Amino acid sequence: MDPEISRRIEFLRYSMIFGIVILHTPPYVPLAETGSTFFDFSKAFFQHAFFRASVPVLTAISGYLLFAHSLDLNFRLLLTKKTRTLLIPLILFNLPLVIALYFFQQSFPIKHEFSVQLHPFELSVWLNAIVGLNSTPINYPLNFLRDLYVLALMAPIFGFLIRRYPWIGLIGIFTLFWFDFDGLIIRRNTMPIVFYLGGLAAVYRWDLKALDRYAVPLFAVFVALCVSIVYFDIENRNYLRVVSPVLIWPAVSLVVGTRFGLWVAGKSRYSFFTFLMHAPLLLAFWLFYKKLSTFVPYWIFWLVTPVFSAIVLSYLYTMLRGRYPRIMQFALG
Repeated sequence: MDPEISRRIEFLRYSMIFGIVILHTPPYVPLAETGSTFFDFSKAFFQHAFFRASVPVLTAISGYLLFAHSLDLNFRLLLTKKTRTLLIPLILFNLPLVIALYFFQQSFPIKHEFSVQLHPFELSVWLNAIVGLNSTPINYPLNFLRDLYVLALMAPIFGFLIRRYPWIGLIGIFTLFWFDFDGLIIRRNTMPIVFYLGGLAAVYRWDLKALDRYAVPLFAVFVALCVSIVYFDIENRNYLRVVSPVLIWPAVSLVVGTRFGLWVAGKSRYSFFTFLMHAPLLLAFWLFYKKLSTFVPYWIFWLVTPVFSAIVLSYLYTMLRGRYPRIMQFALG
């Protein structure tokens, strides 16, 4: 692979996952309830628009890499690799939380509305909490891994369409998932579309630098769309999700060769661990902040928490990787 393309992927992996940390920094405020201050608008801009592009961009990259390595043509290898890199982390980073909450609900039967009621034991509820079978897992950002694993299992079908009937296949995939004819097979209906587009780019070896000359106007369009979503209170962000990889990818060419771009790309090794662990850490910080909220303004918490979380998780990753390399290799795939 072209070294610059590799650096772009590394840059986007970390920057988009850091964006997901910003996206999930509590509390969640619905778009319709956005306040009138500049801070309120800025928070909504990043949480309801700008970083909503994170999952589509990461999904397109996943599709590109899967088909670039022709994994769709070797289902045994595909199943082994994706079970190791997606399903096992999905289970291991949900199961301890599920067990802990089960014993908490068993020992302290308080009247509190948890996201899931695990006690008394019910198999379907536990499966949902661990792997997100037909609802969000307890570590809620990990529903991305659940959908990505299902897409990987569907890759041979996608690959057949890409290699034989690429554009008819795109229309079919778009129609099937955009209108939710698949039901709960994939929870985010735009993921299969951008995953398929990533596969097209890989199989037909599209020139991934072709749009670099338009990087500035394309990114300006993306920012304008994000501003419009917040300003006009647009709840349907699927259109932004579909086009965001095309608008963001060329813009990375403007920074990937700079000192900042190389620094961010160098943080890529922390990206997956940061993604897996950020939600419980954010919850812990939020519970701590609530005790300080009377004299610490919320905007300070919102600005500091994502950065501090990323620093804590990078140090935690380094420490665990150094002390327990085999366990970490297994847990992270």
